[in-house]
Amino acid sequence: MKYKKTLSKNRQQIDLFENGLHEQSRKHNAKTKVSEAAITQKESLSPKYVFIMLLITAIALIAIYHKSVLIYWQQTYHHDLFNSGSMTQKMDLDDSDGRVEEYSKDVVIDQNNVISSIDDESHLNQPVKNVLVISPSEMVNIKKDKKRQKIHVQPISIKQENTKLSKTRFDGTPVTEQIDTEAKDEAPKIQNIPLIHEPLPIVLTQNDKVLFVGDSLMQGVAPYVKKMLFKQYKIESVNLSKQSTGLAYPKAFNWPKTINDILIADPSIKLLVVFLGPNDPWDFPVKGYAKYVKFKSELWEEQYRLRIATILNSASEHNVQVLWLAAPCMRKPQLNLGMVYLNTLYQSEVEKRQQHFLTTNQLLGCTYETFNSFIESNKDKIKVRVDDGIHFTPIGQKILAKAIMDKIIFKQFEDDDSD
Repeated sequence: MKYKKTLSKNRQQIDLFENGLHEQSRKHNAKTKVSEAAITQKESLSPKYVFIMLLITAIALIAIYHKSVLIYWQQTYHHDLFNSGSMTQKMDLDDSDGRVEEYSKDVVIDQNNVISSIDDESHLNQPVKNVLVISPSEMVNIKKDKKRQKIHVQPISIKQENTKLSKTRFDGTPVTEQIDTEAKDEAPKIQNIPLIHEPLPIVLTQNDKVLFVGDSLMQGVAPYVKKMLFKQYKIESVNLSKQSTGLAYPKAFNWPKTINDILIADPSIKLLVVFLGPNDPWDFPVKGYAKYVKFKSELWEEQYRLRIATILNSASEHNVQVLWLAAPCMRKPQLNLGMVYLNTLYQSEVEKRQQHFLTTNQLLGCTYETFNSFIESNKDKIKVRVDDGIHFTPIGQKILAKAIMDKIIFKQFEDDDSD
């Protein structure tokens, strides 16, 4: 009897234990279902949260790097992200209201032929574009158009201009017509200016440095020249070449300022080697004009020549010689024509200052009429241009580097000779 009671009691305990297990299992299952439901709900909302976070991140990045984005767009697509228009080469003088817009002060010539008003002293060296001529009988006001393309008075000296104006007072001939017809024949063409003398030889010593500037074309050539200079002459050099740069977009990268700053910082630099071109034959912005200036227009050329001249002037001020490499032939016809035009600007500005201009087509076995990726050597064809039709193979880079080295004369110090 006692045994039965014990067994019954044990069974009750077992039943209670099993019931407890079932209860715990039930609660666990309930919690698990709640957790699964919560996870499912979170998963359904996660794409919205991800999208919102990505949107906030994108807005923040644009706010921080918007200038870099605009510059990248400008360099890649050659127009402003928010204003893709460009100035045409010729524009009408009158606007929609029939009024003439003025962009600078007038140059006034009175009866004594005295220039009485100019913007600043720098205009004394530039062609007179706005003229206000006052005669006893009439007054003619000549304005320039919106783009400063249509110029009625060609660049002539003040003395010549006085003679022409004095003649018109007596014979009654319209002043502007006579100046136009006579000045056109006398206006010099920059490309035809003869050299006073040949550029001085490039002579360097061990204490001198060479500065390399340019785009991706120079990036491939400069390292070879640097190595040759140090190996042969122990001459140090500085390579500042940077891809996707040029003179067209100074806000993206300002070569004239960069070059001037480095020449000021390092007086030991005595030779500047420049290699630019493929990133520049496009419309570009000019301060004071809402739209981009058209490539090859008169204003475009004026601004581009000014940037070339700024580099050359900086070199001259610091007694630094310049070796400017011509942009070679390109496979794409439009880009190739752009290189032909730009090289005329480079060469004329460089030669005006008796500096060195190195043509590259013959070295690379091509012409501007016929593109070729190979040169012939001992009846073998050697590839010097890569498939993009712009850049050079390592062999092509070494050929250009050797041509630069051939331009340099190394001068040893007397102490070195005695040793």
